Amino acid sequence: MGSSALHLDGVTVGYGGPPVLTDLALEVGRGELVGIVGPSGAGKSTLLRLITGRDTTHRGRVEVLGAPVPRHGAPGGVGYVPQLESIDWDFPLTVEQVVLLGGAATSRRLPWFSRAERRRAAAVLERLGMAGLEQRHIRELSGGQQQRMFLARALARDSELLVLDEPTSGVDLATRRDILALLGELRDEGLTVVLTTHDLNFVAAHLPRIVFLNGLITADGAPREVLTPAVLHATYGTPMRVVHDQGMVLVVDDAPVLAPGRAVPAGEP
Repeated sequence: MGSSALHLDGVTVGYGGPPVLTDLALEVGRGELVGIVGPSGAGKSTLLRLITGRDTTHRGRVEVLGAPVPRHGAPGGVGYVPQLESIDWDFPLTVEQVVLLGGAATSRRLPWFSRAERRRAAAVLERLGMAGLEQRHIRELSGGQQQRMFLARALARDSELLVLDEPTSGVDLATRRDILALLGELRDEGLTVVLTTHDLNFVAAHLPRIVFLNGLITADGAPREVLTPAVLHATYGTPMRVVHDQGMVLVVDDAPVLAPGRAVPAGEP
């Protein structure tokens, strides 16, 4: 097995209009923890679909874990964690069932799960601090528990690469910290983690590598190297200020919507 978990070269994706991604080149080594940031419409979701084999319209080369992504079907060894906002929480599933469905082999013929599969699901849930919640309905979980459940579902596939779509969206600050601590532990155990997020200060504080994306890669590197006003303006098209405070890097919106003291005229939103 090579040292690369993800390799994209000359990747262009379009859906009949202007390309969403243009001549994209990206390399992620095994065991890395990488955040993909950029404005809405920058191509972050398209990139995740490429990695997980859910987009076959691209030109260029996409390799995951040393092998080309198949044109039909998901690549092996990849666990996907969706946005919590995209889930139908009223669907009648328990925590255990979600994890079991994630780890089930596509070639299985039995309509029920074996004892070995249930033991595997229980072990993964225990590893993530979810022991005792196996029979709980998914809508009864907190935001942090819901995120851990989908992580367990991904890990049940014996994943080497975890791909997370906005894992900190819609959760409180304490849960964000818990999720990042957990992802760091998984990285330390040898997994590769790639996630998208809109939270620039979150990635600045917790991630060792950031990739700025807006149709193409505008910067790639450690937060202290790439979090600059020039990179932020090139990516987001708006002025932002970067503050260094006691070893921390903070991004501040430098373009207030209203001037100080200006009253909002009647009828304006």
